[in-house]
Amino acid sequence: MKNWIQAATVAAVMSMSLAAGAETLDEAKTLQDAAIAEVKAKGLDAAVKEFNTGGKWRKGSLYIVIANFSGDMLAHSANEKIIGKNMLEAKDAGGKAFVKDAIAGVKGSGSAQFDIRWANPVTKQIADATFLTRRLPGNDAYIGTVVFK
Repeated sequence: MKNWIQAATVAAVMSMSLAAGAETLDEAKTLQDAAIAEVKAKGLDAAVKEFNTGGKWRKGSLYIVIANFSGDMLAHSANEKIIGKNMLEAKDAGGKAFVKDAIAGVKGSGSAQFDIRWANPVTKQIADATFLTRRLPGNDAYIGTVVFK
């Protein structure tokens, strides 16, 4: 009986760990590709409305963000409180000006990928993550996904 309880406890802890950060860079890229296709198919305004509802645009701790080059958050599929806010001066938990970095990266090469420390929407804890950003075709904006490590 004691071994069964220990095994169940280990399984539960592992399940919680996987749920909090099981997503991969490939999954983040796939979600981002689908979001870009959505913008191309429906237009920016209609796609933004859909992203902001969460739904299929939030998978575990993965989510979609769109910000314009002024730093205004147009879409956030995991935190509606950030939508409409200017995040240009925002810094992650390590002091990195990640919105400015994202804008500079996508203006320069069309995409950027870098590490940040940000709140995981599943665990509500600050965690290490990778921020993937790409210029949104035809717009002075970027689309990003965050994948937690």
